[in-house]
Amino acid sequence: MIADKTQLTRPTRKALARVAECEAKAGYRGEMGLTGPEIERYLSVFRDALNLNGSTNKYSDKNIGYHWCGAFVYYCCLKAGFMIPEKPVPSFRYTLAAVSAWHNWATTTDIFHEDTQRAQIGDIVIYNHVYDNNPLDHIGIVTEVFESDIMSAEGNNDNRTGLFHRGYECIAGFLRLPEYLSNVSTATNKGSE
Repeated sequence: MIADKTQLTRPTRKALARVAECEAKAGYRGEMGLTGPEIERYLSVFRDALNLNGSTNKYSDKNIGYHWCGAFVYYCCLKAGFMIPEKPVPSFRYTLAAVSAWHNWATTTDIFHEDTQRAQIGDIVIYNHVYDNNPLDHIGIVTEVFESDIMSAEGNNDNRTGLFHRGYECIAGFLRLPEYLSNVSTATNKGSE
């Protein structure tokens, strides 16, 4: 169950890292087709938004799955108290179910950090070339920072949750959510308030 908004008055990135680590350690595994009862908690956070965005109702069918690394991160954000819209940049094609939407939103709102050597616990990490030699192909949450790599809580790594060491060479950058906001707003133009 997602955290009740009244229970958390000030979400923190450390809380986000703790939530993500617990979810990752649970080792939830999807079934064939990227579906299943163990991962439905993640898939369900975007089913309505995907239906609305695609002018369809196919995602209401729990037998329909999708690549869910972005959904894992979003679920953890909600559970930690960060209330982020499913599609924070209304003009962008995708919801936050897609890694490219996380990147677009972060660069649009100045919360994206490309200096990969300055990771912090609770940062959302975006990867390049992890699975299919494409940029922006995976996402996770930083739980530990080391000199040569990070530990990341991830979903949809081989269709399961887990904790994984990732070298800095595959990192595109980090999203650093503002801790002073419990309701992270939709995109605004850079520099505008």
